[in-house]
Amino acid sequence: MGIEKDDVGPESSENEDGIADTGNGRIPNALFVRPNASPGYWLCLLLPLAFASNLIHENQCNGQVSTQPILTIAAIGMSIENLCFFLNIYCKTTLLLKLFIAFVPGFITAILYKVLLQQSWSYGLFLGFIITFIYQNSYMRVLCGLPDCFSFGEASILVQGLMLFLLNVILKFFSLLRKTGNRSTFEDLNIIMLCALTYLLAICWLLSAAKALRGPAYFYALMFILVIGVTCTPITIPVPIIFLLNFILQDQVRVNIVVFYLILVVLTILTVRWQIGNGEKASTRIRKIFHILIVLVFVPGIIYQCSFLYIATGVAFAIFTVFELIRVCNIPPLAIPLRRAFASFSDEKDSGLLALTPFCLLIGCSMPLWISSCPCGENVYTNEHSQILPVLAGVLTIGFGDTAASVVGSKFGRIKWRCSKKSLEGTLGFMGMTFLATMFLNYCGYINLTPMKWFTTAIAILTTSLVEAHTDQIDNLTLPLIFYIIVNIY
Repeated sequence: MGIEKDDVGPESSENEDGIADTGNGRIPNALFVRPNASPGYWLCLLLPLAFASNLIHENQCNGQVSTQPILTIAAIGMSIENLCFFLNIYCKTTLLLKLFIAFVPGFITAILYKVLLQQSWSYGLFLGFIITFIYQNSYMRVLCGLPDCFSFGEASILVQGLMLFLLNVILKFFSLLRKTGNRSTFEDLNIIMLCALTYLLAICWLLSAAKALRGPAYFYALMFILVIGVTCTPITIPVPIIFLLNFILQDQVRVNIVVFYLILVVLTILTVRWQIGNGEKASTRIRKIFHILIVLVFVPGIIYQCSFLYIATGVAFAIFTVFELIRVCNIPPLAIPLRRAFASFSDEKDSGLLALTPFCLLIGCSMPLWISSCPCGENVYTNEHSQILPVLAGVLTIGFGDTAASVVGSKFGRIKWRCSKKSLEGTLGFMGMTFLATMFLNYCGYINLTPMKWFTTAIAILTTSLVEAHTDQIDNLTLPLIFYIIVNIY
């Protein structure tokens, strides 16, 4: 947990660098990590491994220019920066170690760009040092500015994802300027989503930097500018709002999916209103209703309308972010009902300022779709070498596995794992439900698993179920990435 100077107890000591020595290591006093959670240092390796596993399937992208190699090395550089920072927590801070932490991650990243991508030294050094420097500063700002929200590992996934998103936006922008031919529909959708989230990120930064903008008038003015910018910026032909309407209306199946999603939105609102009306805090099993709803969103979306689901996840993330800004900034008239909903549905991991539970559920299910090399290219899933199993990683682990573990464990759990609140029965429920869901998808022909793929899938199910049983990190973030990495390596 985070420790300030006044909080250092008799079993802790503080050196001249303002770092407290505790039983869990030496933690900088300005950092307030999520209480009752382990540091989770290992999480900093998940995104680099996930991007590295994508490189195995680079040849499946139908000739599209990919940013995956550049993003993969950037992710590796950021994880090295994290490891150096964690080393600083556990080791005595010397001048040599400070120089090591400051310069070695940038040098290693530069070498990787030079050796693996055959880039010039100037390119590698510039990109390597700018990425690691900005990452380290952003990482520290998140830990200091959002106290009690994240463990060290959870914050690393958040900031790595944010940095990789911004780098991808820059790379896509330059590739867009260089491209002369017509873009595919998915490329246009991708550009719309990247542009919209960039606008949203800029507004979040403005609200964070200028408290005067948090008043209702200024806030809704910023939201109006956001909507106009997202819908009318001429990045597609026609403008995004017309392009999206044409995209939806040109396919009857897509229209049916939209109607189905709107019904699910209404059901979600009714569920929240019903729970708030009860005046009681939602139980774990009640919260798992949202996991079932997310399954109903993602499974048909990935199988039948992947491109539409891709843009829909971006829209949902933007809406979640705007609602969270309204709640945190206390903007009327929605702030009060949003605060009541948060109080009713929050769990022990929502200990800080942010409502992590809904965000992590959406991000966990969407992340495999977002980080895949080409999740929705034309006919990508009809190619005999292509599989949608990695893209379904979030749905299988969170929607099916974690939901079954929670229901079975709370109802039938008797045998507890050592040093864990989770039960053996819940873990068996996780494994059984995930395996049955995978087997059903394979039987229906949506995935085509060879014997070797079944073996790697079984390893992925076993690994994620054991991690779910023993980790105190946010499993909605960790489980999809672990499953994705394992099933994506073959």
